[in-house]
Amino acid sequence: MSGLGTFFTVLGIAWAVQLLLAWRQAQRFQKELASLRKSIEGGTVAIGVGGKRYRGGRAYVALLADGDGVIQDGLLLSGFTVMAKGKPFTDYKGFLIKDVMSGNRVATNRKAKITDAARMAAEHIQAFFDRKESKDS
Repeated sequence: MSGLGTFFTVLGIAWAVQLLLAWRQAQRFQKELASLRKSIEGGTVAIGVGGKRYRGGRAYVALLADGDGVIQDGLLLSGFTVMAKGKPFTDYKGFLIKDVMSGNRVATNRKAKITDAARMAAEHIQAFFDRKESKDS
């Protein structure tokens, strides 16, 4: 096998390993989300994404809100590698969804990508509540 063939073989193997690790990371995050969903009866969970893909990485924030629109819990996945794991995210616990959406409540000492992801998750929850309210009336 020539040097170029070896290079592409190694490159292909590295790509396959990266795909496997990314799949495992997604599976772990989905399990953590499932336990978050089950923690409150009738709660609503939404995921927001913040940051840029190649500049500084992305952050995924899952927020759990009760029926009154109060955030009860959260989950944060942030990191540059596929080794990043979900961590509890309670910076917004007890805040109203509308306060997070408006920017009146911002997590302190967090990067902008995390606050942007939390705001997007809050917007998704509010959109769900709005759809649910319009169906009921």
